[in-house]
Amino acid sequence: MKLFILRDDNNLLKVKANLYNTLKALDLTKPQQVTITDYKEDKTGEQRSWFHVLCGIFGEEAGYTKLQIKRLMIAEVFGTEEVMGIQIAKSSESLNREEYSQLIEQIYIKAAEMEVILPSPRMRG
Repeated sequence: MKLFILRDDNNLLKVKANLYNTLKALDLTKPQQVTITDYKEDKTGEQRSWFHVLCGIFGEEAGYTKLQIKRLMIAEVFGTEEVMGIQIAKSSESLNREEYSQLIEQIYIKAAEMEVILPSPRMRG
């Protein structure tokens, strides 16, 4: 699988040329699939880390485990998926930067509803 990210920058012509050459070289004796989607930035390590810190604090204050809070938040924000007949929260590994931002925003809201005070992102060190 090849991934090409097209953006309006100095590399655009080079990326377009590489994309064109890849398409030209496809083996068309068998069906091929080409998908173009909007680019979404991947989550940052900082977002992932902060969300897990918040889950730990929330869980400790509310009497749940970090994992229980994490699963609860993902299920509430993004719903669940069925695996072998069981509804489970989707994996946070597939979330992008925007989705992780939503998740962090929602954990603050949920914590406030349960009268749990979470630290501000400015307090992380």
